[in-house]
Amino acid sequence: MEQKQSWALVTGGSSGIGYEYACQLALRSYPVFIVSNQEPECIQAANHINRQYGVAARYLVTDLSLSNAAEEVYNFCRQNNMEIEVLVNNAGMFFWSLLHEASPEKILTITQLHVTTPTMLCRLFGNEMRKKQKGYILNVASIAAWMSFPTLATYANSKMYIKNFTLSLHYELKDYNVKVCYIAPGAVDTSLYQLSPKMRNILRKLHIMLSPQEVARKGINALMKGKKRVIPGCINYLFIGLVKICPLGLINIAKRLIYKKNDL
Repeated sequence: MEQKQSWALVTGGSSGIGYEYACQLALRSYPVFIVSNQEPECIQAANHINRQYGVAARYLVTDLSLSNAAEEVYNFCRQNNMEIEVLVNNAGMFFWSLLHEASPEKILTITQLHVTTPTMLCRLFGNEMRKKQKGYILNVASIAAWMSFPTLATYANSKMYIKNFTLSLHYELKDYNVKVCYIAPGAVDTSLYQLSPKMRNILRKLHIMLSPQEVARKGINALMKGKKRVIPGCINYLFIGLVKICPLGLINIAKRLIYKKNDL
């Protein structure tokens, strides 16, 4: 297929599920622009995509948790005449921690990475898409967006922001032929959760953990169809339902059992 003229931008696209988003878009003949802070992985991913799918692939190595990251990415695209038709805000991080035990630096990093930078990228590139009356934005949330649980205060609520923000943006840009969707995967078989290979294999067999390829394919398919959300995996719909009816008292008991601290 002939390569498209406009580009697809994937943050965190050098590895894991982000790399699979980039591959799915390359399959649709989009030249791919990867933004990540992992230089060796960026080089490898761009080279592989170029060879495997026959499309152009570029990368920018930068820290997306910095306050000016969105402007840096946007300016790089303008300076290199790269018109972005597809934006995938995938870059993220994960950690379990009580809020008072998390370092201020880690809290600021996850907030910038999950909230500030995606919002500004949507503002900058979404406005260009609005003017051209064509474009696609996929924001990566999580089923954790429904989980206001202890140790997930920063991660879960930053993903809740992405979920609600994306729905608002979906309706703002709908009349301009710009499709905006969020994907809320559950556990995905990547290194994000720092699980052992044995545990990851067990979770895959139980269909609790999905492959990055499956999640990326479902996300891009939903985006292209104009859906406003996609939750891959039937078990995740069940999980969200259970979370909604879970008694707060049970959550508190679980918290005490896990931490065994008198002040909890």
